Amino acid sequence: MRKPSKKSPKPKPIPRARNAHSRQRQRLIDACISALHLYGPSRTTVEKVTAFAKMSPGIVRFYFASKAAMLVATLQFLSTEFEEQLLVPVSRLKSRPVAALELMVDLYLDPEIASPRKVSVWYAFWGEASSRQEYYDICGQKDESFAALVRELIERLIVETSQQQLDPDGIALGLIGVLEILWQDLAFRSEADIDRAAVKRRAMAYLRSVFPGQFTAPENDDGASAADKRLPGWAYANSRLFAIERETLFQDTWLLAAHQAQIPQRGDFLGVDLGIERVLVVRDAAGEVRAFRNSCSEAPHILMPAAAGNVDSIRCAVHGLQFELDGRRRGARGTADLTALELRMAGDLILVRSAQRRRPEAGAPDVWNDFSPPAGSRLLRAPVETMIAADWKLVIEQWLDSAVIGGLRRPEQAEWSVRAYRHLMGQETDFQWQRRFMAPVHLIELRPDGFRVLQVLPTAAGRSLVREHNYTLCGADRTARAACYVAARLNPYVRPSTIAIAESTQQGIVTFGHTAANGAPGGAASVFRRELAALMPLLWLARAPNDL
Repeated sequence: MRKPSKKSPKPKPIPRARNAHSRQRQRLIDACISALHLYGPSRTTVEKVTAFAKMSPGIVRFYFASKAAMLVATLQFLSTEFEEQLLVPVSRLKSRPVAALELMVDLYLDPEIASPRKVSVWYAFWGEASSRQEYYDICGQKDESFAALVRELIERLIVETSQQQLDPDGIALGLIGVLEILWQDLAFRSEADIDRAAVKRRAMAYLRSVFPGQFTAPENDDGASAADKRLPGWAYANSRLFAIERETLFQDTWLLAAHQAQIPQRGDFLGVDLGIERVLVVRDAAGEVRAFRNSCSEAPHILMPAAAGNVDSIRCAVHGLQFELDGRRRGARGTADLTALELRMAGDLILVRSAQRRRPEAGAPDVWNDFSPPAGSRLLRAPVETMIAADWKLVIEQWLDSAVIGGLRRPEQAEWSVRAYRHLMGQETDFQWQRRFMAPVHLIELRPDGFRVLQVLPTAAGRSLVREHNYTLCGADRTARAACYVAARLNPYVRPSTIAIAESTQQGIVTFGHTAANGAPGGAASVFRRELAALMPLLWLARAPNDL
């Protein structure tokens, strides 16, 4: 005889009465919220609640022992809702404080939590003396948890943005105050009169003012985001900002110093001023290229004033000190060795930087990693320098915004130059020259005849130096120089007219306070500004901070 197969027992259905009980209880709580919104705790009665719920007054006894119990249950419901719908999801994003704070603002001002009727209930219990103790008993822990969460997120963001001068307690209290004020306004409006998007923008404006560049920018009337706006005028001629840029940005940036062909022999050296650092590039006794700070270790005066030369040791004529070509102090000890700078090679190009001070971002690309100059290129001539009475950022923006970086001048506008270049390089010459912006200050142009590197180096607030490095693939010097000259006519990055526009724009921004139209959303100049602001958030401030 077959035994009946064992089946897992079916879950017992929840009795209809229990489901009905939960629904009816929640219905009364919703009605109580409506009554409290209109009448407040003292004037809310069981009859008014049941009238909103469209239920008989006697049925309330099955769910609440008294009116007071019903009011407490209503406050408990709102407190639990706040915890489940805001505190829990925001806490999950603690490791990403920007996303967590954006979500917090969004949820705090969402109609599900911040409807006029629910907000008025919170303030009704808070404001009425007879109900204040119930509020503390039920919501006190929730308020403390919310305040602690806000402070923790603000503190994490301060650490991430390296703004240790900010006070997390004050900023957290300010954000809580902003949200409370916005809630109070909601309590006196109908849902139809509330512009939720505008309310959230007001809250986010506070966070953006404290942490510029960290939060998603709102759209303007013209559809462009705030991130596409140009930098404020003060950012182009502020001495304190210039010092911050040197410290925050340039000391961590790889800068082109020289080409190996400039120091072919042992003992050859170059003294290079990079705006933020005086560099001494040397080929030591073993033939290795080294880079040092061109500064005496006894006093910070320039150690080797000559631009180039050949020496068997590095000497300080003022203090009588001598250093080996590898930077070690020669003779009696007691004085430090020369300060070595970080050095790397890109083909034959020598790049240096003062130090890696910023915390490397996970996955952040190194712009020099995938660049290799054409094999067989050689230095065409010594770098050419042009002083410009304009801020380095403005010069870069001009290059990225204009058609200059977009391609060649139209052939009909430069017919002679096009014919001349084709005559030199061949009739089938490819004019799709490659141009690469190596943030933050290098522009590289790769051509059939060679390549050019342009650097914009800061020299002072509102002043910069453009250094032009030209390298050729041509065998004959005459052909190389002619091709380089014609190429400059086709792409006039540093022609007098281009420089005049940059200097005139600087004067218009700084002296006259004129503002330009926003750049194209997502354009190269817009990306450049966003990357700068990510490192120096104060660049988005409309006015210079008081301590600048």
